[in-house]
Amino acid sequence: MRIDRRRGRLAIVLPAIAGLGLLAGGLMLLPNDREILHAERRARPVPTASSSLPVAPVSPPAVAPAHPAIAAQIATADAAALAALTTQLIAAGQPVSTMQVAYDLVAAKRPAVALDYLAARPDGEAAATWRLRVDLLRQAGRTADASTLVTQAAQKRGSVPAADIVAAAYAIDRPDLVIVAAANHVVPSPDAALSLDLARRADKAGRNDLIALLDTATTANWRAADPWLAIRVAARAKDTAAGLKAADYLPVEQRPAAREAILTTAGDRESLRTELLARAAAPDAQPEREAERLLASGYRADAAAVLRRAATGQPPTAPAAQRALYLMGPRPESDDLAWLKQQSLQGNGAQQRAWLARYVERDRPGEALAFVSRHPLASQTDVMLMRLSLARTAGNDAAGRAVLASLLDGRALDPAQVAALSAAAPARIEPAQAAAIAKRRVAAGVAAPRDQLDLAWTAWNAGDAKGAAKWLDAHLETAPTDLPALRLMADVQARVGGDRAARPWLDRALAQTPAESKARVEILEKLGRRADALSLVETLRADTPHDRSLAALHARLLIAQGQAGRARTVLAQ
Repeated sequence: MRIDRRRGRLAIVLPAIAGLGLLAGGLMLLPNDREILHAERRARPVPTASSSLPVAPVSPPAVAPAHPAIAAQIATADAAALAALTTQLIAAGQPVSTMQVAYDLVAAKRPAVALDYLAARPDGEAAATWRLRVDLLRQAGRTADASTLVTQAAQKRGSVPAADIVAAAYAIDRPDLVIVAAANHVVPSPDAALSLDLARRADKAGRNDLIALLDTATTANWRAADPWLAIRVAARAKDTAAGLKAADYLPVEQRPAAREAILTTAGDRESLRTELLARAAAPDAQPEREAERLLASGYRADAAAVLRRAATGQPPTAPAAQRALYLMGPRPESDDLAWLKQQSLQGNGAQQRAWLARYVERDRPGEALAFVSRHPLASQTDVMLMRLSLARTAGNDAAGRAVLASLLDGRALDPAQVAALSAAAPARIEPAQAAAIAKRRVAAGVAAPRDQLDLAWTAWNAGDAKGAAKWLDAHLETAPTDLPALRLMADVQARVGGDRAARPWLDRALAQTPAESKARVEILEKLGRRADALSLVETLRADTPHDRSLAALHARLLIAQGQAGRARTVLAQ
């Protein structure tokens, strides 16, 4: 009896629990507030473009959101399963949209599944899905299949909207199908903007046949909007007359260039050259512009002649002269060099020097040095600096030293000239000339960092201790911790005022000397601290036992302390 009662209770409780579970599952499948808001936003109408040019990629239509059961499987289920589930839900009376399921798959970044899903649905190939199918085929890399769909739609008017055909053709990069559709009256006759774009794309593809077909499909005058395009099309068709007619649509100032291009394409070189030279010789001609036209047409020699004729007697900064110099390049021909030499002999002094500078930049250094040395302005400072630079570049040290001696003969030089002289001085010069250049740099305020120290060494080596002290004082004002300068000053002061005068400088030098160095040993010795010097040199020798200079210094310190025997042992090692 107990068993029967227990079974009776189970028969009542178990169905109740199962029912509650199903109810809870159903509540979980119902959309929440966020999903309802999202579906409402997606259901809003999408604005359309009013232009005849291609519109943006197709957007989801205003349809009902996908069923929750489908939405839950969008990210994981395959196309067949989703198609079967859609069929079941529709059979059960649920409002399920094939289009919305496809768009949800696209949003989930599953375009290939969306394509297979549409193929599995009986309404997947309806006119409403045509644009979406083209986009999905394109995204899947099946451009041939996408082209087939657009080609079929372009042949005969059907239920596919004209705007979709135009946009899809552009999306798959087949604007030629727009021309075909327009010729078949599937889409309206292209307006001016669309006709121009189609003509440009056909021109880029080299398809004159498409342009001819476009002309039958529209009355829009795209040639007036882009005459250069019309000229290219005519040139490809070898229709010179059509090209010249298209040139009439250009602004007046552009027509000559257009005619030149047409004649060039036609291959009539002689007629083109004659026309260009006649324009260049006209009284109101602009030489630079006419030379550019000659140059662009391949008549470089004629262009150079026009520019040289226009630049004769002008300064190098004149536009014609600037263009002529550019056209000559860094290594002109002999006739260009002769013309440059002639220019350097005309005009006032400033103009001659300016042309002379342009000449020396372009001729070989040796030939330029010979010409400049014979020039009427050869003795002027700026021209002498040119000669000095040319001599250095040509490796002619003898000529360079001769020019340098003339420049250092007491003539006034400004700071820029002093700097130029220093840069152009020969690589090998006499010490006196080097010292004179350094003094000029110091006086002009363009001294190198060690010029004053070099001058101090020059004075010291010449036995002029006071002169060396003067240069060292000036150098140490800007470089008070320069160790070589401090050591030299100590030697100078020792000669001028004895050891007592040298000691402060030795102390300053010792403060700048590395703790373990040969220089420190030498300064310690000069300060009379021989024990410290001997200890340090022994430490240094322990690190570098084969350094003969340290061995000699060690022996000298030992001899100074009366240890000649140890000194001999050190030198014998």
